[in-house]
Amino acid sequence: MLTHYATGGLSEYLLSPDANLAILPPSIDFATASRFGYIGTSFSGLKKAQTGPGKVLLINGVTGTLGYAAVAIALGLGCKLVLGIGRNKERLAEVEDLWPKGRVRTISSEDGGDVSAWIREQTGGLGPDAMYDCLGNGGDANTTSELVGTVKRGGRAVLAAGGSEGDIIQNCLEAMSHDVAVLGTMWFTSADADELIAMIDAGVIDFSFLRHEFFPLAEVNKAFGIVGKRPGGAVNVVVQPSK
Repeated sequence: MLTHYATGGLSEYLLSPDANLAILPPSIDFATASRFGYIGTSFSGLKKAQTGPGKVLLINGVTGTLGYAAVAIALGLGCKLVLGIGRNKERLAEVEDLWPKGRVRTISSEDGGDVSAWIREQTGGLGPDAMYDCLGNGGDANTTSELVGTVKRGGRAVLAAGGSEGDIIQNCLEAMSHDVAVLGTMWFTSADADELIAMIDAGVIDFSFLRHEFFPLAEVNKAFGIVGKRPGGAVNVVVQPSK
């Protein structure tokens, strides 16, 4: 990989094709823009999930970087309710507190309760319109399979992180009668980036909750150490090569 891409993201300068460049308005700082790899991935994923006004979205892995981004984007796109599943109870409480008025409700997968029953209860037995699975390494595909089964008939399940081990299984009859599309998503297009930037600039999508942690290039290993501790999706670790 290093032979093909000798100039990486931790370099002071790098070359990029013009299709990968976007113009930032004054309202978006570089620290927030440095998060666009994750934010853009969730934005593209939620578009594939057909998330929009009045919809209910289920997010598996809500406490991670992709998950926090997905909550902000879903609410900006007009979702009336976001249901989040995660492990860390402190992070789950933070997610709910960041967006008041009960539009975000969470449950811990560590409590041993029936998550599928909780989803049915929260949605009046109908299930969510869409599911966004961004659970990272250590996830269980069997759980993802169960959650796909809670999605409303004719809905969509979008898989982003690819960290779960195992298979997602539906028999022919289940796939036909449930009529839920299971889609994968990776990264985002230049058009997605331009649309996302316009919505953030207009204040429709709000990322002011991000807490930026800055490091010079000489302290990059310290930055990696913080990321490795999984501080939660509200913390944005930024390496500034020129500092």
